[in-house]
Amino acid sequence: MSGILTKVWRLPVQFPLLRGMVSYAVIWPTCSVVQEYLEHGTTLENADRARAARFGFFGTFFMAPLFYNWMKYTSRFFRRKTLGTAVIRALIEQVSYSPLAMAYFFFGMSALEGKSFDACVEEVKEKFWSTYKIGALFWPTAQTINFYFVSERNRIVFVSAASFVWTVYLAHVKSRSKKTDINLITDASLIKKDKS
Repeated sequence: MSGILTKVWRLPVQFPLLRGMVSYAVIWPTCSVVQEYLEHGTTLENADRARAARFGFFGTFFMAPLFYNWMKYTSRFFRRKTLGTAVIRALIEQVSYSPLAMAYFFFGMSALEGKSFDACVEEVKEKFWSTYKIGALFWPTAQTINFYFVSERNRIVFVSAASFVWTVYLAHVKSRSKKTDINLITDASLIKKDKS
């Protein structure tokens, strides 16, 4: 029996994509629950389990493979491990990979919610730019650390940890509706009027 367990424990080492998928399978639904708790005080028992399952499914089967293949592909072009190379690689990723990943996230999660194609596209249009601007600060910093200090075989796991923070933020943005955004704008304008 211990021989079988040893083989099972070695699988993530032998197959880095599997390791990334397992980490996303844990991290992404957890982020959904953590975001609900931070934003609304929702307990684990009252958390939206269907939403957490969608996050887990999408993170495991869509985001982890996309990111793994992206990292594998870009590793071919950046052989040296210097701080300058890490910064350049992080910036290139921010310009090329991040827009794709964010659009993919908003579209894919909306599709898993059963929304129409047009509604999925509308959500991408509505939430992409503001999210991208925050990501332009967060991800180049995280990825510079990742590319410079973390060995290639552990990069997906490192990114999984960094993505915990990011995915809690994405869960927050995903949970916002146009109505919420309109209320925030209205509340802000009322506060300005009260101060004048």
